[in-house]
Amino acid sequence: MKQYVIGVDLGGTKVEACLMDNQRNVLARYRRLVRTLGEMDEVLKDIDAVIKQAAGNQSFSAVGIGTPGTYVAEEDRLFGSPNSLIYETPGFIGKLREMLTVPLVVENDANCLALAEYFASCEDKYRYVMGVIIGTGMGYGLILDGKLYRGARGGAGEIGHTTIDYNGRLCGCGRKGCAEAYLSGPSMCRRFYEASGQQLDVPGIYALYRAGDAQAIELFEQSLRIMGEIFANVINALDLEAIILGGGVSNLPIWYERLGPFIKKSLFGVPRGDIPVIPARLGDSAGVIGAAYLALRHLGVMNF
Repeated sequence: MKQYVIGVDLGGTKVEACLMDNQRNVLARYRRLVRTLGEMDEVLKDIDAVIKQAAGNQSFSAVGIGTPGTYVAEEDRLFGSPNSLIYETPGFIGKLREMLTVPLVVENDANCLALAEYFASCEDKYRYVMGVIIGTGMGYGLILDGKLYRGARGGAGEIGHTTIDYNGRLCGCGRKGCAEAYLSGPSMCRRFYEASGQQLDVPGIYALYRAGDAQAIELFEQSLRIMGEIFANVINALDLEAIILGGGVSNLPIWYERLGPFIKKSLFGVPRGDIPVIPARLGDSAGVIGAAYLALRHLGVMNF
């Protein structure tokens, strides 16, 4: 019997939803900007409108949603989404749940990306994988022994908020020296502006790097060192086999061309070959597909 679910990717600036059947086929997708600076009820209406648009006339049995930060059910609250504070409002997810007439499953958006990309490209090759979103912020998801690893309260994988320098740059979370304060898209733009006085987006800075601009080159050399060190720390701690990169910043070829040696020089312990850094195959829709997988797991269709 055919069953249908909805996946929702709740981003810092947009919401995307997809309709998926129980054969993991994406049948429809829809996205729109979300008014994250508005009132909570306005944001909820935006999300509801996206779900309805993606579903069309098709009924569905469950909804999975990927969110910034971590949802703690007993407090009915998201924690750890400094770039989208409206989502941390107490009761936000509870009100969303009330709007729906089917079960809602909530998971960190980086976990959703890790799930989607694991099943897309790693399921038959690797069992210990880290998925990384580098965009407005930095998110991480862990697949350990083929299973999504959430930790004791669902907060595992917040590696973007481990510090590379406790006296370093101020992060949006309030701490200093977080990886996100150096490697997210806005952070890279701020670092370049401070060095050059030029306000450019990350692709614009990368174009200068390719053209030989000294300040752009320095920015990317520093970023490679930082990213290599952070990723090596996680590999050393968890004995990972592969890393998947997603999010807007991940689209730059430099990470796949040059990051490997920066990781390898900081590895410790057992002998390891090269750790593959894999570009996300599903593009910026990985999160919404992974969210739909949550709903399929709720129905007993998937096991992770």
